[in-house]
Amino acid sequence: MGVTNRELKQSKDLVQTLLTIQDISYNEWLHEKHQDYIQQNQDVVMKSLLHYKGLDEENKNKNI
Repeated sequence: MGVTNRELKQSKDLVQTLLTIQDISYNEWLHEKHQDYIQQNQDVVMKSLLHYKGLDEENKNKNI
């Protein structure tokens, strides 16, 4: 069973309140979390790009 919209809203509201008390922008904090996640998974992004590039090269060779 997944998280409900109500649970998400409660969590978000609590985090926003805590960040406001600390004079931290919720959007900036969230953006930082997104960037951290992307950086932690950069190997997945690179593998996907290399895979795509390989498929692209393979398709070009077939058309020659």
